[in-house]
Amino acid sequence: MAITLILAFLIMAILYFYWNRHEPLGKHAIFATVFMVVYVLVYLFLNPPYFSPNRHIDTLLMILPIVSYGAILFPEINTTIPVQGTKGFGWLGLGVTVMVLVGFK
Repeated sequence: MAITLILAFLIMAILYFYWNRHEPLGKHAIFATVFMVVYVLVYLFLNPPYFSPNRHIDTLLMILPIVSYGAILFPEINTTIPVQGTKGFGWLGLGVTVMVLVGFK
């Protein structure tokens, strides 16, 4: 399951940096990418590669950071909330995910 998290993160990061290669890099994108690299490393360290008995928490720990990372990188997709609000919710999601990772693992 950790492979899914890594692949999703890599695909999103590559797409973002490829599509925006001619524009200056945003500080949110850089910080979010560094944050996700650290998160993936901590996730791999705290979550052994064998099947975990707590599937629902593991699924939350994979889906929530990817959705939050996507909200930070691609806030224009959400047309109902301003860009800064979407990025804020993305950062909130990453923070909550870290607290859940540390709390349950």
